[in-house]
Amino acid sequence: MASNGLESNICSKGVRNKGLSEEEKKQNRERSKTRCRVEHIFGAMYQKAHDQIMRGVGLVRAKTKIGLRNLSYNMTRYCYIVGAKGI
Repeated sequence: MASNGLESNICSKGVRNKGLSEEEKKQNRERSKTRCRVEHIFGAMYQKAHDQIMRGVGLVRAKTKIGLRNLSYNMTRYCYIVGAKGI
């Protein structure tokens, strides 16, 4: 990764009898800000689907089902945001 000019954004993990340094904790905190924003979306979609397995033949049908799930999530999120503002 370094040879391509990329930086690793994987969170560090402590091991037995050796905790994380303050620098590693700071880096994990910065990385988790982005990670939690993404993971909450997938977690909400997973809960709403009730662990359904996507069954279907063909890429077009799979894309349609995924698109409808995304649309459903976005509509739910929109209603929450608009309702929270009192509009």
